[in-house]
Amino acid sequence: MNPVTPSGGSANVRIAPTDGPEGAQARLALSTYQDWWQAQVEEFGSTDSDGSRLQTYSSGTALRDSLVNLRQLRDAKLVMIGSPRNSPVVKTVDLASDPQTAVIEDCLDVTGWHQADATTHAVKDPQQRLTRYLATVSLRRFQTRWLINEFKREVDRSC
Repeated sequence: MNPVTPSGGSANVRIAPTDGPEGAQARLALSTYQDWWQAQVEEFGSTDSDGSRLQTYSSGTALRDSLVNLRQLRDAKLVMIGSPRNSPVVKTVDLASDPQTAVIEDCLDVTGWHQADATTHAVKDPQQRLTRYLATVSLRRFQTRWLINEFKREVDRSC
């Protein structure tokens, strides 16, 4: 994943602490998020993937939605080629909640990530596709690791 710079923002944006226990957990949550995207690129780019790597980094609706997307690609005989770019920022970390939670906001740019024929790799993107959007990502701590629980596309918000 390559970073992309958001095109706009607010000077009053709240960002999670970078020091202390919250900062350490924010870095771990961010690492999980980046690893989840790398797993998606690999799983969606292969014709024989079963989505098992996604379970390492996600649960809940995030896992369900990723597995549904993977199944839809397989049924249509498509794979994803290239890779998305992103610019995630940890917005909150709540170590007092049970389970512990974190929220990441990301400017996701999928311009370089394409649906392609699984055999020929000819690009088969839909005519109208969202290529750059803001995403809000909820994570929960499960035992010793963070898991992406929800990935929400904020299609009405630009980045």
